[in-house]
Amino acid sequence: MKKVFFIFFLSCAFIYSQESSKTYTVLKKIGKIEIREYKQLLYASYLDDEPTAESSSSFRVLANYIFGYNKKNEEISMTSPVVIRLFNNNEMLFRMPDKYTFKNIPQPNNKDVKLIKAEAVKKAVIQYTGYSNTLIEKQKIKELSTILDENNIQYNNQFELFVYDPPYKFFNRKNEISVNLD
Repeated sequence: MKKVFFIFFLSCAFIYSQESSKTYTVLKKIGKIEIREYKQLLYASYLDDEPTAESSSSFRVLANYIFGYNKKNEEISMTSPVVIRLFNNNEMLFRMPDKYTFKNIPQPNNKDVKLIKAEAVKKAVIQYTGYSNTLIEKQKIKELSTILDENNIQYNNQFELFVYDPPYKFFNRKNEISVNLD
């Protein structure tokens, strides 16, 4: 019963804002992929040192931070997508709303939550629907890599998963695999 309540809590907690400002511009479309230019962004990041298949501690830790467990006890709107760095042991990142900078962002109470600035960058992105899993992610990485290789587009092999929807949304789910371009 305790586990069911916790899963329900996490589902309810995954409410995010759709900010009016777009974080990227589409530069080009090549088949199923988009080449995008992302503006500089600020993230809260957490890397679980001991991840397990049933672990949801990354989400829980970052959710605590945005729900007010920070030096200002300030609630921060959740934005979409949640970023998972597949190349870095599934490090999870929440994008901070545009109103925040390093100067005004509430500092985390948890020393393991890091605030990081991602510089402006070009990315190649492939979109897919449904729930994501390791097998699908590997297929989409291969598909994205093949299209980039066929078009002689250089990339850095540091793939990320973008998850746009809360876990309780069953239909029309949006996910993307991205990689930075050289």
